[in-house]
Parts: sequence; structure tokens; C-alpha cells
Amino acid sequence: MPQYFFHIFNDDIVMDEEGQELADLEAAREVALDSARDLVCESVQHGHLNLDHRIEVEDDKGETLLVLTFRDAFTIQN
Repeated sequence: MPQYFFHIFNDDIVMDEEGQELADLEAAREVALDSARDLVCESVQHGHLNLDHRIEVEDDKGETLLVLTFRDAFTIQN
């Protein structure tokens, strides 16, 4: 199974050193979406929000396969 690494770029930069084995890139995208939603909720609880923060998904060769901004994790309605 492929290994994916989820690097977080928000108020801090957190490089994923362990990664996760997942079936495919779509499964990795779902993990990134869930993580972004959790991180946004935590930020809101602390009174701030930056939807330009992001999670970058890399494969085990170090190639960036997906960049998901926190904005991508939500539908904002007025």
C-alpha cells in the first residue's frame, strides 16, 4: 500500500515524518480534508481563522501530490 505524508502549514509548520499507508490518493485526500476541518475548528476555538493555511500531501519519494488549503475543506454560505 502507498505511503502518504501530511505536512501542515498553519501557524506552525509540522512535517509528517511517519506518514500513513492508504489505498490511494483519494483516501489521502479524505484524510487531509478531515485534518484540515479539525485544525480549523481548533483555530476558531482560539479566536482566529486563516483559510489560506494548507496541508501538503507527499508520497514516499518526496513528490507533492496534493495541496489542500483549509478553504478547500469547507463550503461557506452567506
